[in-house]
Amino acid sequence: MRVAVIGSRGSVGRVCVQEITTQGHVPVPLNRKDEIPNDVQGVIVAAVIPNREFAVPFVDCTGELPNTSLVLPAILKSKSIRLRIPNCMASLIAQALAPLHHQCTITNIIATCMQSASGAGWRGVQALQQNNTEEIFAGQLVNNILPHEKAKQEERAIINDLQKLFSCNVIATSFRVPVFTGHIASLHIKTEEPIATELLPRAEQFDPRTMENKRNVAIGRIRVQENTADLVVCGDQLMCGTAIPAVASIV
Repeated sequence: MRVAVIGSRGSVGRVCVQEITTQGHVPVPLNRKDEIPNDVQGVIVAAVIPNREFAVPFVDCTGELPNTSLVLPAILKSKSIRLRIPNCMASLIAQALAPLHHQCTITNIIATCMQSASGAGWRGVQALQQNNTEEIFAGQLVNNILPHEKAKQEERAIINDLQKLFSCNVIATSFRVPVFTGHIASLHIKTEEPIATELLPRAEQFDPRTMENKRNVAIGRIRVQENTADLVVCGDQLMCGTAIPAVASIV
């Protein structure tokens, strides 16, 4: 299968191209303004573009295209050809909590989210590398932690997507941390049924450096009391949170 990737040179696009190849398909790298070749069978939108029509199924990784249907393989399916995957932080949280939700039904999530510079794209990575973060992150990020530069928008996206995936109440607070890749969240969860600890597999390490390029989400600091749990989840938001579900949704 030939899959076009719009924005293939950005942080998300590069990993999507890599994942398409890993899955045995053929990536077709494109810039934002390139025409879609007639011989592609799907499109991944990895950079913000004006709304446009596609002749083939597409999945939006930006959350900016209208009239799309939320999808996250193994958790939420859709028959639409206009798809979008969840916000990358919500995607990691949902993947970690899905087995628990299926058995115990999550009713409440409180999430404190620490999100890396690459969540803002390649410009975010460059800004952190060059110690010039004021313009893109609205403050000095090196040796610091900042409120997310689009806090209300980001928190609303996390809340909306987790509510759609789990039909539960959600509170989210987002920060930027001086890390190139990987998001981590501290969660407080309530469920309808008592929580079996085996539904939350405990990882030995769950830090962004360890989880970079990993295909799974790690769970740690698990503390369970009947139908509540406090825990930490961590994953590579580019690979595990975005590229893997995007490619799986389209191929």
